[in-house]
Amino acid sequence: MLTEFQKKKISQLFHFFDADGNNTVEAEDMDIIVENFAKIFNWEMGDENSKNFGSAFKKYWRKLMMVSDINNDDKISLAEFLQAYERTLVNDSTYEQFVKPFLDNIFPLIDINKDDKLQLNEFTKLYQGFRNPVENAQMVFNLLDNNGDGVLSREEVYQHFYDFHFSQDAAKPANAFFGAIK
Repeated sequence: MLTEFQKKKISQLFHFFDADGNNTVEAEDMDIIVENFAKIFNWEMGDENSKNFGSAFKKYWRKLMMVSDINNDDKISLAEFLQAYERTLVNDSTYEQFVKPFLDNIFPLIDINKDDKLQLNEFTKLYQGFRNPVENAQMVFNLLDNNGDGVLSREEVYQHFYDFHFSQDAAKPANAFFGAIK
């Protein structure tokens, strides 16, 4: 069962996926997200990066629909989204099957220079893609840079992604991964 704190975080994630702001997540939202990231990362729609990014989101969307769309209306409400995450965050195994593959698919695309790390400029684009104020990216990046080496290693990103989903500690830097918790 999700805690109240997890519900806040997963609700924030829902609002990211609800790109058109109509309080449901639909296939069209995935298209909006891909277009937004393409613009931010300077990809041309239809190029390899935008196709791969779109493929990752559509793959995630199909998984999400299978576990979320309880009433079969091809839309996911916040209640359905929370219920789905309640089932997928039962343990590390379900997280590894459902959530982690999404990160596996998008990390190479946002790692612009292919060094297996996110530099500040790469993280800023990612953070901006989550519809967060670009002026907050540096502060969040510094919070997430556990070892202070000026980059986010793949391991750091994966750990923060995991902590965002599972941690009950409101002081964890990972809580800022998708922006300020409301």
